[in-house]
Amino acid sequence: MTFMRRCRQRRGRRASVAIGVQRSAAVAIFLGCLGGFVFAGEKVDILRDEFGVPHIFANSPAGAAYGSGYAQAEDRLDEILKNYRKASGTMSEVFGPEYFQHDYIQRFWRHRKLAQQSYAKLTPQIRQIVDAYHAGLTRYMKEHPEKVPAWAPVVEPWDQIALGRYIIFGWPEGEIQGKLARAGIAPEFPSYTSDKAQLEVPPYHGSNEMLIAPKRTVMHAPIAVIDPHLSWYGEFRFYEIRLYGGAFKVSGAAIAGLPFPSLGHSAYCSVAMTTGGPDTSDVYEEEASQGRYLYQGIWKPIMSRTEKIGVKTDHGVDWREVRFEETQHGPIIAHKNGKAYTAATPYVNETGLMEQSYEMMMARNLAEMKKALSMLQLMQQNIMVGTVEGDIYYLRNGRVPVRPKGCDPTKPLVGSTGECDWKGLHKLEDLVQILNPPQGYMDNNNISPQYMMKGSPMTPDKYEADLYNAPNPPVHQRAQMSVEELSEAAHVTAEKAISIAFSPAVYHAELWQKRIAKAASKGSAFAELLEKWSRRSDAMSRAALGFYLFKTSFEDPAIGRAVDPPAGLTDQQVREALVRAEHRLRTEFPPGATFGTYFRVGRKGAKRTYPVSGGTLREAGMATPRAITFSKVGKEMVGHTGQTSTQIVILTKPPQSFMVIPLGESDDPKSPHF
Repeated sequence: MTFMRRCRQRRGRRASVAIGVQRSAAVAIFLGCLGGFVFAGEKVDILRDEFGVPHIFANSPAGAAYGSGYAQAEDRLDEILKNYRKASGTMSEVFGPEYFQHDYIQRFWRHRKLAQQSYAKLTPQIRQIVDAYHAGLTRYMKEHPEKVPAWAPVVEPWDQIALGRYIIFGWPEGEIQGKLARAGIAPEFPSYTSDKAQLEVPPYHGSNEMLIAPKRTVMHAPIAVIDPHLSWYGEFRFYEIRLYGGAFKVSGAAIAGLPFPSLGHSAYCSVAMTTGGPDTSDVYEEEASQGRYLYQGIWKPIMSRTEKIGVKTDHGVDWREVRFEETQHGPIIAHKNGKAYTAATPYVNETGLMEQSYEMMMARNLAEMKKALSMLQLMQQNIMVGTVEGDIYYLRNGRVPVRPKGCDPTKPLVGSTGECDWKGLHKLEDLVQILNPPQGYMDNNNISPQYMMKGSPMTPDKYEADLYNAPNPPVHQRAQMSVEELSEAAHVTAEKAISIAFSPAVYHAELWQKRIAKAASKGSAFAELLEKWSRRSDAMSRAALGFYLFKTSFEDPAIGRAVDPPAGLTDQQVREALVRAEHRLRTEFPPGATFGTYFRVGRKGAKRTYPVSGGTLREAGMATPRAITFSKVGKEMVGHTGQTSTQIVILTKPPQSFMVIPLGESDDPKSPHF
């Protein structure tokens, strides 16, 4: 392998990227170039734009993956290595006892073992990509040993397969824990100091996704909004990257440690996902005694395996032996009243996620995309696909078992008789889906398909319950606002799509304004400020801050959380909240304070923060489409979760895209892209 020094200034796209062509509405200068690598006889260029985003040019997908490994390592090596340790369950070995339960859970699901076993069975194309990414990553580590932390693991190609499993398993694991909790059963996942420790429930994963049909856009092409809402720190902190590897042309958000994006677009299709989907996983109640379990009248031996988990202590590494047991339904996750409970998920042995993701990004039309989706390797998700041919498509995706009639999967299923054993898997054609709805738009912000558009035909009465799998509560505020804005949208431009994606509009704030007008004392300047408010949580809006203080000044917090004024709300309660809010605005904030004075964003540990619009302020009934979750830091509310990698994709031929990540591309404090 040789390395050629060949850097030159080059013009390219960042704010708006046209995949596969040399023109764009927004042109930027590539300010950095790592040079030309030669990998397996193929030249690979890594060029960075003014935001530090790598644009990788190669002749093949493997060449692009090589560049991806090198570029990611330069920006986020520590994060990649931690992600690999998280997936393999070796965090406590170098970071201490607090990660013991985490490591136990990953060993429970066998991510590392299955990844090792499947590596040799990868298709030739995926094997080349995995090996190339690994080669680029480890090359950087060899060239920059001072950047490699002392706790770094030995990096293996199959770490990428394990990481893919780890990333998606929070969803089926969450389903299983939810079913156990409803049955009053606690999972038995030990900590370092206790055999039965309190389990950390997987965090909720929220997102927005939207598709606008050609008939509603100025360019007569679909527009996609891809907007995951996850933590800005940790394994779900996405990495922005653009790859040009022969026919493999991809732009979007990748998990650090994986070679290419799964959320984003190719030269032909866009892919968005939000949490929600069919019922994919179950809990079985087993008759178990003395190392055996009963199945169809026969007592069978419980299968077992042991592993050792290393735990860093003050005296070195303490190697703890842990034991896992399983029946034919799955690993045993709990015991209660003489019964054993097994975790059953059809994802338990699957390792084909990278192959499916690759095929999705290589799909040239909707038919090829559906063929890729039919591999059913992705976790339960609402998936939206737009195409340059003009299609907009929704799938309530998941790997769903065919359950026998009479077996209720919302409760632990009977395991001993076999009567509730799965009969196979539902095919893609069975799942809830829609193509090109007449409304000309779709929106799913973690909601039931019946609320995705006004007059949605996807109502629960038309589908099997476990395929639809959506309760019927009132749709939440964030989604209501998005659907309202999309239903009114016409002649949509790129700028309009961006404004919808980042909308700080507060749904039904006008109802509160009417209530304030009715109850407020005559001549109240503060009440007048709120009555004239634009109903947008704009950073520079003093009225938006005043409204937040008003909603959080009721003696009963439930009133403040309400999106609509409660029927029993009295004028006196409104007046008292107005007086308290005005006092707080005057005494707790500097003169002229606005929404952005209090609600801010900035990297942890940084010296400064910045004003921001919008946010998920449930305590005030102010959850906007622009989703950001805040925590108190000093006298400010600072964002840490929410819009993680928002993309706007215009599906012209070729597509153009816009993307924003909340923190810098690099984790190096000395980098201008930190």
